[in-house]
Amino acid sequence: MTLSQDQSSPINNPSASLRRLIIPIYLPSMLMAVAQMALLIVLPLYILDLGSGVAEAAFVFAMRSLGSVLVNVPASLAISQYGHRPSMAVANVMMGLSAFIISISTSSWIIAISTLVFGAGMGTWLLARLAYITGQLPNHRRGTALATLAGLQRLGMFVGPLLGGLGIDNAGYSTVFAAISLTALVTAALVWRFASSTLDQHPVDVRTPSPLQGFDPPPAGRRPAYSLFTLIPGIIGHYRTLFATAGTFVFALQLVREQRNLLMVLWGTNIDLDAETIGLIVSTAAAVDMAMFPLAGYIMDHWGRKVAGVSCIGFLSIALGLLPLTSSMLPYLLAAIIAGIGNGFGSGIILTMGADLAPKHERSQFLGVWRFVGDLGALAGPLLTSLSTSLIVALELSALVGLTGGLILLCCVAETLSRRAPQ
Repeated sequence: MTLSQDQSSPINNPSASLRRLIIPIYLPSMLMAVAQMALLIVLPLYILDLGSGVAEAAFVFAMRSLGSVLVNVPASLAISQYGHRPSMAVANVMMGLSAFIISISTSSWIIAISTLVFGAGMGTWLLARLAYITGQLPNHRRGTALATLAGLQRLGMFVGPLLGGLGIDNAGYSTVFAAISLTALVTAALVWRFASSTLDQHPVDVRTPSPLQGFDPPPAGRRPAYSLFTLIPGIIGHYRTLFATAGTFVFALQLVREQRNLLMVLWGTNIDLDAETIGLIVSTAAAVDMAMFPLAGYIMDHWGRKVAGVSCIGFLSIALGLLPLTSSMLPYLLAAIIAGIGNGFGSGIILTMGADLAPKHERSQFLGVWRFVGDLGALAGPLLTSLSTSLIVALELSALVGLTGGLILLCCVAETLSRRAPQ
């Protein structure tokens, strides 16, 4: 291989790969992050405004995570068969159509089903996007690249709740949902126009080096023929040690994150804050969260994934544990900022660990199961709230789950960062 060829490789010239991701991946990700995070604050408030209680609001909110859980396996097989670009575009169309249906509906059941479809589209979008990026970057560059992607999600967490809260007060719920729908459809057009399909035929070999060999993946020459019903048991069976340890951490982290999204809103209404104030406080915490993604990327690529993960889940758990002690705006704001700091430490942590661990010969299938485990955690959070006797019980139980997940990561999971210095 000549020097010029070596420098043109995505592995040895990651900056070129990052530039190629700006329009087809990063810009659509930023737009959809705003739309998705606006939905997070608007949806439960809309259900409450229709006259339903906290339990029903939590149930409808959980449908988004359930949709993502249900779609992970079929989406991973579809991505493997049809490619990344069609999968990403279809996913965004699904989100756009479901948000439009919500905008014209006042039935909790129709909203719940539409939210389920929205979650399915979101899960497909996130999985196809992660598989697309994983195929272009080496282990020791992924932390920064995926932390940048997560930083765009944090930008959505800052802008989305703020626009959602302002939109409710000034234009109404239907207009906000219609804007989310339009954003998703524009994103689908961007992906279809600018994303490359060449990665589907020629994936880059970016296999993770020796630290992960102990997980005993199947030999590359013996790729299993997974079906819709055998993918999850097949992948988990091959990587059972990994999913029993790192998978438990991912489950716990996603549970805590989803509880933070839901319970921050519900607790704000519990202490009589209005929608605009809640949106402003959530956006303030998201600004702190967003500002930390360069630090998170540096930590993951230099100090290790475990340092970032333990810091993330630890701070989030502490924030949820402190939230019941708040009864006015300022303490509520402080707890929200602590949660923002914690989530900022984990910018891209699940994406990066999944990319590190995914084998080249069954990447989309592995990542589908990886996301399935995380989405189970995200689904379990709102269901826990729906079944709990009070918001305080839901908060404290969520904090306990988070601290347990952090301990498992610290004590039982091997570091997935390659110690090879970046070139």
